[in-house]
Amino acid sequence: MKVAVVDDEPLAREFLTQILNGSSDIEVTASYKNGREAITGLRLDPVDVVFLDIQMPGLGGFEVVQALQSDTMPLVVFATAHSEFAVEAFDLHAVDYILKPFSAERVYETLSRCATRLMALSVDSAEDGPDVTDRTARQKGAVISAMGGQSGRVLDAANTITSMDVGKLAIKDGQQTTLLQMDEIEWIDAAGDYMCVHASGQTHILRSTMKELVARLPDNFVRIHRSTIVNLSKVEVVEGLPKGEAQLLIVGGGVLKVSRNFRKEIQNLLI
Repeated sequence: MKVAVVDDEPLAREFLTQILNGSSDIEVTASYKNGREAITGLRLDPVDVVFLDIQMPGLGGFEVVQALQSDTMPLVVFATAHSEFAVEAFDLHAVDYILKPFSAERVYETLSRCATRLMALSVDSAEDGPDVTDRTARQKGAVISAMGGQSGRVLDAANTITSMDVGKLAIKDGQQTTLLQMDEIEWIDAAGDYMCVHASGQTHILRSTMKELVARLPDNFVRIHRSTIVNLSKVEVVEGLPKGEAQLLIVGGGVLKVSRNFRKEIQNLLI
């Protein structure tokens, strides 16, 4: 699997490259120190996966993705110290979003996700000939081999959600676990394969399906949209909108839209 790293911080580039070079089956073909350099390099020498920082001088990570043409677009993994850009990242169809400082285990989990995505793309492109499918299958096998055949274990352990105590939500990312008081959580929205948990002015990123997360939350958390959950105790005002929709004003100034399908449920719960 050919991989490129883009980050304006030399130490960050070196650290990530060192992790990636830990596997002989992963080839780091390029390391770019800014967005313009990355755009030029990736057009001339396309890769399978690019690990891309978001905030860089000049052109940031989002601008790099938007500038690349579809025929040279690799799978994108945003590697950043900032959690607040997750929604925008998944709007650009990022495969993963990892927060610094990240561990080797977290990076290998990401590579496994990339291999799975490449396999899925190869199935869609089967009519282009057997070489595409065969190459991608070898890439997937190489990544799993690089992790000692333990991809399932890594995926289960690297980023999970558990309910550790009554009234707390545990979010594990690599070696760090953040314990959130349920009553601090204001709202949660889905971003690709992740959930963005908004609490006390911060956004915490975790991997989960909507169904899995709802099962772990108390009854005062309800869905108001297919991709949004709200803590009813944080709702200050309910405003009606045309076409049977509504919007909620949240403590701290947030505004959330309630889809028509969920408006009746919200009204019943707030009476």
